[in-house]
Amino acid sequence: MSQTIASEAGSRRVEPPRPRVTARRELDAASLADRADLEEGTVEHGAATRLLERGRSASREHAGHLRDIAELWVERDDDDLREDREESDVAVAIALRTTTSRAATLLRDAHLALTGLPATFARLEAGDMPVEWFDRLLRELRDLTAFQRAQIDERVSSWDLASLPADSYRRALSLLLAWFASAATEIGPQERRDVDVEMSPVADGTACLRITGPIPEILALSRRLDAAARAVQSAQRHALEAGAPVPFDLDDAASTTGRRLPLRSLRYAVITRSVLDTGGIEVPREQFRLNIVVPAMSLMGESNAPALLDGTIPVPASMARMIAAEESVWFRVLTDPVDGSFLPVAASQYRPSVAMREHLRLRDPVCAVPGCGRPTSSCSEADHIQEYDHENPDEGGQTCPENLHQLCWRHHRLKTLGLIDPVRGPDGTITHWTTRSGAHASVPQNTDLLTPELAAALQGRWEQYEFERDIAAMAAAGEFERLAREEGPVDPLLDDDRERGRRAPAPSPEDQPPF
Repeated sequence: MSQTIASEAGSRRVEPPRPRVTARRELDAASLADRADLEEGTVEHGAATRLLERGRSASREHAGHLRDIAELWVERDDDDLREDREESDVAVAIALRTTTSRAATLLRDAHLALTGLPATFARLEAGDMPVEWFDRLLRELRDLTAFQRAQIDERVSSWDLASLPADSYRRALSLLLAWFASAATEIGPQERRDVDVEMSPVADGTACLRITGPIPEILALSRRLDAAARAVQSAQRHALEAGAPVPFDLDDAASTTGRRLPLRSLRYAVITRSVLDTGGIEVPREQFRLNIVVPAMSLMGESNAPALLDGTIPVPASMARMIAAEESVWFRVLTDPVDGSFLPVAASQYRPSVAMREHLRLRDPVCAVPGCGRPTSSCSEADHIQEYDHENPDEGGQTCPENLHQLCWRHHRLKTLGLIDPVRGPDGTITHWTTRSGAHASVPQNTDLLTPELAAALQGRWEQYEFERDIAAMAAAGEFERLAREEGPVDPLLDDDRERGRRAPAPSPEDQPPF
């Protein structure tokens, strides 16, 4: 078989073959009945025929969708266009009600579809290629060169896309991509070094720290960690025998059970409780505390509503109570019991107080820009929605939670440059966002630190506490014995005090709910 040599930037590439990828029969209403074993004229055949046309209409609609997104494309590799790029991400995120990171991916794919796959995109626009097929092709071609994409576009667009079965398309595409796999730009193991935090798919209070790197380095780390765990295990055994403090004793498990911890627990203890050495480089302190917001009813054991770690990660109520029990200091967030608004307001200074910043972070666990999911626990700044007037602070732009929100550094810069503009509504419950390109979104303010429902539950719990306190005081004073002598035996918990003309004493001003 002869092969053609194609040139790309001075290198030599073996051009893949051009097999004919066709269907045995055109896909239409008649052939659909045969393929799906349906009888023409039946309800099932009618539904399948309509699905066929809907799929082709969806392909045409998807092509229009990509065209509209591509109009907002800003070149990604030009540092001078960074602000325009980020503004475009926000505009797409607002319009499609998605995240800014997802918007960036959509912009990249739309631009690639129109410029890198023009022939195949035309088949999508004609309704010949299912949306699923085209999206898969885009994903596969993201990391290929422009020359390779052009070759694939030429071949795929020539296939019988309007009639091919799904398995035939997938098989042909996989074989075609295999020709380019070895020629694709390779990323070395050194460039793949990374550390990622992966949350559990279920809210069970666990997460995974995934370390990726060259195999020799990861194996060496694993062996050092294993050796350290075995050394600590030996030290734990000696400490238990001598009655000395046990090192790396997670949750006092070894001291409680009298047995050393298993190696898996010790590997975890060593890697999470050892001092990180950064070669003399000073690591700045975290900007905020690591907060776990626990609903008061969950803290009292009256509810199992989950807590929130840093405002975004669910934590089981049992774990939250355990963490709270281990802490010697709790921080109470003072809020209005009805609308959750922040109470200690200071409006005469430019920089928010520490307490105010903590409150903002609890209220805005992620950047306030629509679609941005960056957590405010790091890389965030408090921003004045209405600019602060340094000469006349009382004239507007005050430093108070009603005029503040947390923005990530990137979007704070865009807001400072005037590329995105937030306006807080008159009642303070909604922020209206507008981009320079005209995209608009209205975002409700998160004030749900203490909801009216929770406030009512707390009030009910306090009233129950008062009732039980009064009953205990009556018992201690011998009141029930006196009533038994005068009126006969009574059950104070079932007694109807309205019939006896008694009322529970009103709480004095000094008696305030413990929250």
